[in-house]
Amino acid sequence: MPEVLLICGSLAKNAHTLALLEYTEQRLKEEGCTTHLWDLKQKPLPMTDPTYHHEPHLSPDPAVQEFIGILQKADVIVVGSPNYHNSYSGVLKNAIDWMNMDLCRNKIFGLLANGGGIRSTQPLDHLRIVVRGLLGLAIPAQVSACNNDFVLDNDKYVIQNADMLLRMNAFTEQLLDYAHKFLPSQSIK
Repeated sequence: MPEVLLICGSLAKNAHTLALLEYTEQRLKEEGCTTHLWDLKQKPLPMTDPTYHHEPHLSPDPAVQEFIGILQKADVIVVGSPNYHNSYSGVLKNAIDWMNMDLCRNKIFGLLANGGGIRSTQPLDHLRIVVRGLLGLAIPAQVSACNNDFVLDNDKYVIQNADMLLRMNAFTEQLLDYAHKFLPSQSIK
């Protein structure tokens, strides 16, 4: 099964984006995947240093070294962001700037976003362009949620909208389907 890195680009205390990623991670684990959830609120990365653009693993920062180590092993990357001014968050942009084509070439990407009061695909459209620039393959299915899709339960958001749960399950299935079809068989044992 593939190894998956999930990246949360929200700094909110109770993040809807994190709820989307935690649900995805749960589903992937149920299917036998190894997962690594990188919450940029809990594990921030320093501002990107262009000195290390071609060899980010040489950064002296331990968080960057850990992040890049996980990224190198990952077959699949799931990126989640809130909608910030019709795009994705700056903290996520900084994390992506630590990546390069050598680290992301031919990896499968899944894209998730929460639009706050409305569903918006604009952050996902922007991320799709960035993934293409990294030579990754973003799956066609994507998830655009809004705050009404969640309930706050014990200080954490949980998806409560039945249609959104169906969408999340279809997203996860397509992510695994693409991993099996497009990744070398030795990487998804």
